[in-house]
Amino acid sequence: MILENYKLKILQLSPQIPLPLDSGGRIGIHGILKHVAERGNQVYFAAYQKDFDLKTAQAQLGKFCNPSFIKSSTENKILPAFANLFSSVPYNISKYKTKEMEKFLMTFLNKYKVDIIHVDHLHLGWTVDLIKNLSDIPVVLREHNLELKIMQRFSEQQKNFFLKKYSDIQLKKFIKYEPALAEKFDKCIMVSEEDEKELIKMNPKVKTATISVGVEKDLLRINKKNVIPFSMFHVGSMSWLPNLDGLNWYLNEVFPGIVDHFPNVKLYLYGTGTEKIKTPSSIETNIIKIGYVKDIWKEINDKQLAVVPLRVGSGIRVKIIEMLATGQNIITTTVGKEGISVIDGKEVIIADSADDFVNKTLDYFSNKYDNAAMSLNAKSIIEENYTWEKIAEKFENEYKKLLILK
Repeated sequence: MILENYKLKILQLSPQIPLPLDSGGRIGIHGILKHVAERGNQVYFAAYQKDFDLKTAQAQLGKFCNPSFIKSSTENKILPAFANLFSSVPYNISKYKTKEMEKFLMTFLNKYKVDIIHVDHLHLGWTVDLIKNLSDIPVVLREHNLELKIMQRFSEQQKNFFLKKYSDIQLKKFIKYEPALAEKFDKCIMVSEEDEKELIKMNPKVKTATISVGVEKDLLRINKKNVIPFSMFHVGSMSWLPNLDGLNWYLNEVFPGIVDHFPNVKLYLYGTGTEKIKTPSSIETNIIKIGYVKDIWKEINDKQLAVVPLRVGSGIRVKIIEMLATGQNIITTTVGKEGISVIDGKEVIIADSADDFVNKTLDYFSNKYDNAAMSLNAKSIIEENYTWEKIAEKFENEYKKLLILK
């Protein structure tokens, strides 16, 4: 079967509408959707609506796909979370299994013929059983994160007794659930080799490939201007627990040490919920809480150093790849740079302990790093490996391999 010029028909399933493009999860889903479609493939797209405005979603996503929106609640709720203690399925996953999505799939597969079904996130992984019962269409799972790794790292960082116990219970569920479910897919596409190796180690029967996330080419044309000396910034929504964990740790354990040496340093906080975050009184005047902004690139263009103090996470940090594309200097953790082909001191600065963060930041502000060279190196590596055009081509090739094997 020759498929070089064949245009695919794809159904892409998502746990959320990938708008606005202000989080790694939405950017990752949107990038695949948009750029696979721009290669001439016909994409049907279905996502849970939540509270998003349907007219806006239809207008924006309808430019490159046939969208459907499914109304169903997937919010965290105390009673269902407690009841989940008696279920074998992790709570973060179970809440996404709905009759509304089942009904949509049965209706869709009865009406349309597609070549590939692409499932974003483990949260909709349960659909594979239903799809396999109704058709012989190859099904791909895009693991934007290895969820069990996130839960493991979250559990390791917990000091609250009850959260620690609950997260330990959820972790045990993930360890059983995720590798077993991944095996049911025709291909599991991971975002990093680290995640791929860990999943295969837990279940060698899983058929995997690794494809990174991408960035829009427009970001490569951004260059820093009129940089404010001793300005730092953090970008991230506080509704995502790894961001909240990392920033709280940084503000309490790291930033005071930097302020002691450079009293005029300023840390700007961007993202939903950052305007409400508690800060130690000793550094309060050094913190500028901005909150959510529509154009983050305009806001950070004159800032000197980005800080991404992630201790919990999996996959690839989309915001790091995007900031590297714009030439930002970044200090982050080993967890933060996971899956990104960068070297400490060449494209980014890597620190894991509080002392490392303080000392390397002091070195940075003392001009012991070549800031301009790091910016150019970062832009070069992103342009070579991480544009969405190249990422979409890799996805298309994986889809076509499955059709050949069918």
